[in-house]
Amino acid sequence: MNRDTSRIAWRRLPGALAAAAIALVLGGLGAWQIYETPWLFAVAGASFVLATLISTMQARFRWSWPVYIAVAALTFVVTLVPVARPQSFSQGLLPGFLDSVSAIVLGWKQLLTLTLPVGWYQSVLVPAYLVFFVSTLAIVRIGLRSSNIAGFAVVPMLAPLAFATVFGSSAVSAPLRFCAITIVAPREIALWLLGAIAAALWIVWVTGADRRAALRLGRQQVGVSAPRDVAADTGASLRSIRGGRGGRGMRFVTGAVTLLVAFGLAAVAVHAVDAGSRSVARDEVAPVVVIREQASALATYRASKSDTGIDAPLFSVEAVDKGAVLPDRLRIAVLDDYNGVDFHVGEGEAGRFSRFPSGRAGADDPVVQVRIAEAYDGIWLPTAGFTEPPWFIGSRGAELADSLYVNRDTGAAIAVPNASGVQPGDGFTAPMRRTTDTKISDLPAQRTPLVDLETMPELATWIERQQQSVSAEGLTELIDRLRARGYLSHALAPGESGTSGEHSKWLTRLAEEYGTTFKPSLGGHSASRIESLFAELNAQELAAGENPDPAALVAGVGDDEQFAAAGALIARALGYESRVVVGVHLTEPDFPGIPACDTICTGENIAAWIEVRGSDGKWAAVDVTPQLSLLPQLIEQGEQLPEFPTIAEQRDAQEVDPPIGTTDQHESGDPRVDDTTVSWLIPLAKGVGLAVGGLACIALPLVFLPLAKRRRASRRKREPNPELRALGAWAELLDRERDAGYEIDESRTRPRIAAEIGHPAVVWAAMQVDRAVFSPEGIDGDTADWVWNAVETHAADRRQNLTKREKLREAFAMRSLWPLGGRGTAQWRIKTQRSSQRKAG
Repeated sequence: MNRDTSRIAWRRLPGALAAAAIALVLGGLGAWQIYETPWLFAVAGASFVLATLISTMQARFRWSWPVYIAVAALTFVVTLVPVARPQSFSQGLLPGFLDSVSAIVLGWKQLLTLTLPVGWYQSVLVPAYLVFFVSTLAIVRIGLRSSNIAGFAVVPMLAPLAFATVFGSSAVSAPLRFCAITIVAPREIALWLLGAIAAALWIVWVTGADRRAALRLGRQQVGVSAPRDVAADTGASLRSIRGGRGGRGMRFVTGAVTLLVAFGLAAVAVHAVDAGSRSVARDEVAPVVVIREQASALATYRASKSDTGIDAPLFSVEAVDKGAVLPDRLRIAVLDDYNGVDFHVGEGEAGRFSRFPSGRAGADDPVVQVRIAEAYDGIWLPTAGFTEPPWFIGSRGAELADSLYVNRDTGAAIAVPNASGVQPGDGFTAPMRRTTDTKISDLPAQRTPLVDLETMPELATWIERQQQSVSAEGLTELIDRLRARGYLSHALAPGESGTSGEHSKWLTRLAEEYGTTFKPSLGGHSASRIESLFAELNAQELAAGENPDPAALVAGVGDDEQFAAAGALIARALGYESRVVVGVHLTEPDFPGIPACDTICTGENIAAWIEVRGSDGKWAAVDVTPQLSLLPQLIEQGEQLPEFPTIAEQRDAQEVDPPIGTTDQHESGDPRVDDTTVSWLIPLAKGVGLAVGGLACIALPLVFLPLAKRRRASRRKREPNPELRALGAWAELLDRERDAGYEIDESRTRPRIAAEIGHPAVVWAAMQVDRAVFSPEGIDGDTADWVWNAVETHAADRRQNLTKREKLREAFAMRSLWPLGGRGTAQWRIKTQRSSQRKAG
């Protein structure tokens, strides 16, 4: 780049800075729906300042490409934590730095798996910082080049906006209606329209500014007594500005950008019209959450009612603000899939867990603190539904925060630090939803049953005998009858040891408070167990005859485990979607048997209920705990119960094992290996490996630069045609000069370039290459080899005066590998072919 050309380029610096600023503003506005944090614009500002400073210094001091890339990469890595992860200053610099470096590679997928908006959660700002930083580098660096190259800066100008579109939400902005005109996706269209206008203005400004500056320079040079060759060069420059390769190139860029913008606007418009949404990358990536195989929370229900579990403290619950009203319930696990053996988390809505980076609490949402006690374990977090990310307390707070996953459909939450669950001493504070009683939809979700009734004939028979409508009223009546005709019992025997000598704690307490009498009950909630429950109800109803006393219909014995499964299946038989929830009540329920928590929740407080959803899409909670005041009595068909029945004491109730396949494991039988000695090494090794891998990805291209140049020179030197071999030697000479930092004007003749280099061997080589191209007889192979020797002699003489640093910079320079750098070689090859054709003719 000569002095005059450099002056013209530097006059474009204000325009390049303005273009970069506009691109970052549009990108920040587009990415606001992803992050919704003011720190996003701090990231954009830091990217603008750092990238423009590096690009202008590179243009000013003519750094080689390896130095330029190394400085940019080092600046980006060093500023990752303060710019893209400022919370690491309080959470630990080294883990934050390692996580930020790994986010260069992995942050894109993490950004897609999170629920929007993500705020500044962990390292989610790293992708935005990388896009903003690299885009600004490219805009300023390309913008300072000649006009036929500077126009390509429109591509990085649109990159921040493309990032916001690809990684944004699939939902578009609400339509804008003006009189009879409706504009779909107005926000998205406006941003892309502004981006198109900015790109078009940049191209017009670059072309016009270059033309005006060159014309002004030309008049100045022609106006003075300039040498003939300078005037000729100036005239050629003026002609090239008025029309030539540069003009055609700019017209091509303008057309390409116009097509690109038109395609982007069309894509947004088409997807916006299609049901008010568009397809984005996050719709194609499902969050990967590894939930370890654990026993069904409903299958382990009875363990909480044993003598060892009934008083065991699980967790404490209290409102942070004194006087705040706690939610009515806390859910521990939400189970939606039933396979005939147990209820568990399926692959549908209940299984879609994702990160929870941000939220917005309502004014009435209470702030609740939960502390895990000695008897609680597993991955489930007791919650009524987080409205904002929780603040974890305890020594493992950071680990729990990094391993938190939330299901926004069910309100359930899990924490899986190192593939394990919570431990005593863990805790969290978070705003939670105020649970309200939602009414069941009048119409079911489907008109056909959601369970195969042919495989459960007793269930189908019982529903048919009740003669209820398929509606909210009919479903409510069926659940009420199920509870009224059941009887609460948590075990097969009244005592833990299987004898009648000493009653279990649950039975003793219910007997003292409600006068409960023991009845044996099988555990489990498999299809055969639920069928036996409905078989007991059907047999009792058939034996009681028409218009029986309600007490005569009590027959089904069980607890929340069986009745929750039975209630969920009844709802599905009517076409309602259903799921089972295991949790606790924080306010006293309107039925006896399962008390509410009083600050400390124990096994006695564990309950199960169901949630049903109809055509309105809203889930409604329904309690299913059976009654405990009316004792079941076995009657024969046609027998009438006495008006004042007496209850015989049962002395010899025997405990029998349930049939195989009717119950489930109540606790996980897989022993867990506690390998604490190496568990901390795994995340550390992973972080270090990702950091090294990220840096290696940045530095990898530099390793192959010397090999690529050596292979290029070897290929040119092995050319069998002497003329092409000589041309290859000249091209190698020019490439080495470019890598050494010299600007080569390819519009000049070879002798003039050789004269500027000033080496006798180069002057002789230029004459021989011209003779090879233009002389009818060309040159022989020996002369071509001598041309290569001349080039090598010049290179050796020049390198003698270089320092080690300059030699290293030349070896890793990328200027000769730039796509436009090899343009001259192709032109010389064409000229040689034409010369060969003339000789053949």
